[in-house]
Amino acid sequence: MKEADMPIESLGLTSHSTDRFVYVSADDPIAEPLLRELEQEYDARYGEFFGEKASAEITRYPASAFSADEGGAFVLLMRDGVAIAGGAYKRFDERTAELKRIWTSSAHRRQGLARRVVAELEAEAVRRGYTRAYLTTGPRQPEAKRLYFQTGYTPLFDTTLDPEEVVVHGFAKSLDGEPLDVAGITAAHDEGVGRVAARGTSRRIETASDGLDTAAGGLLDQRGGGGAAGGLLDQRRAVKVVPTRHWWRWVLSALVAFAVLQFAWSLVTNKQYEWNVFAEYFFSQSVLNSLGVTLGLTVVSVIGGFILGAVLANFRLSKSPLLSGAAYVYIWFFRSVPLLVQILVWYNLGYLYPTLGLGTPFTTDFWLVEFSTTTLITAFAAATIGLTLHQAAYFAEIIRGGILSVDQGQLEASAALGLPRRVRFFRIILPQAARAILPNFFNEVIGLVKGTSVVFVVALPELFYTVQVIYNRNQRVIPMLLVAVVWYAIITTVLSIIQFYVERHYARGAHRELPPTPIQRATAWVKQQWARLGDETGDDPLAAEKNRRHDTVLGSGS
Repeated sequence: MKEADMPIESLGLTSHSTDRFVYVSADDPIAEPLLRELEQEYDARYGEFFGEKASAEITRYPASAFSADEGGAFVLLMRDGVAIAGGAYKRFDERTAELKRIWTSSAHRRQGLARRVVAELEAEAVRRGYTRAYLTTGPRQPEAKRLYFQTGYTPLFDTTLDPEEVVVHGFAKSLDGEPLDVAGITAAHDEGVGRVAARGTSRRIETASDGLDTAAGGLLDQRGGGGAAGGLLDQRRAVKVVPTRHWWRWVLSALVAFAVLQFAWSLVTNKQYEWNVFAEYFFSQSVLNSLGVTLGLTVVSVIGGFILGAVLANFRLSKSPLLSGAAYVYIWFFRSVPLLVQILVWYNLGYLYPTLGLGTPFTTDFWLVEFSTTTLITAFAAATIGLTLHQAAYFAEIIRGGILSVDQGQLEASAALGLPRRVRFFRIILPQAARAILPNFFNEVIGLVKGTSVVFVVALPELFYTVQVIYNRNQRVIPMLLVAVVWYAIITTVLSIIQFYVERHYARGAHRELPPTPIQRATAWVKQQWARLGDETGDDPLAAEKNRRHDTVLGSGS
């Protein structure tokens, strides 16, 4: 084991004060957790995409291939005695180092560690006399390709093709400042791809899709080296994969489509819906005013309930039996009593306590300040208090569950670093807990929007109460209920959209690729259908241009 001669800071990258690079052998036990995680990730992403377990790539080369005696190196980035990232290279040819096994621990991603490992491997390769670096990656590692593009690597494949058509994505970079011999390194890369094709280890070759088999077949034909491998590819290209037909899925889809169309037709043709009445009252001033009351109740109750819920959640997790017990009793009580009953009790609090104030404890001598309860507790105040206290009990359990979902190792590691308790909570625990809190939190908020309708019992003019007053006056029950339904649906839709983007934001630390937005999904679906239609008719100009570029890069083999 030896430490790197170059400090991490000299690479121009942000580092932790205890970070250091250490060169070890590929079979050193300290590297085993990192390699095991890399193996699991490979299998999760690729399965048997290559005709064998993707993790077979980890054991394909002996540890000696990455030893200094054979022109290789294996480096680990250590932090507090733990390997948090690593990588290696082996000899590709006398001028080229082939980078392998670049990996970052899942607990330390989004810190630029992979970039630092690549920079260290390049620096070590230069110290060993190499003048260029070469590496390959698969079609399901977009974050790896993005890293190599950003660090100055040149792709050795047609970047306009679908990633799974290319299969083996090669990259190269000059390390001595001289222009990269793209033709030379591409030829060596293509030769390696041809060997993979001849071995028949690629699942894409086995299933005769248009990726590596076409590329390797064309290269073998161009070199006059088709032979058995070329014939094997021709036979495999003749295989056609036919998707399984799910007849019951089509039947159920047809039934659902029929039911939807039937309902839509009835909405248009049934005069009892009285859409003219709906249109008349949908934007009426009384309805809009009541909508403001509903939104006001929701906002105040959510903010107050979340703050109180956060306090209760921390009390529940406290080591103090008094705080923990008090929080438990509060949550138990307010989850046991129906919300409607709570609001009625608060509205009639004057029956129990005619006056409220501050003064001598355990007496009714309110010498400091005194209020009439019926004056203080208005309908809006009773509704707000009831909704806030009720929601706080549920928010407390949601927040507590989110905090408990954070890995215990994160808590121990932050405590070991000597971080203050407040910093540990707000900078380490809460951001990770948010991913578990948000779905249930928004579910409660959406439920609360509709739950505000129960405050009609105290004659508060929120949306549902106002709609009731109007239909009791004009006897147009269904149209007025539809007014309320549509407004509730609009509010719920807006909250659902906000939920999606907030969850997408907090997914940055957990997923390598953010989930696509609805617009991105729709665009991708349209492009997919357009391309499929063009492939069937032969008239798609995009498909024709794609095929033209494909033939230009790979050659026709004739």
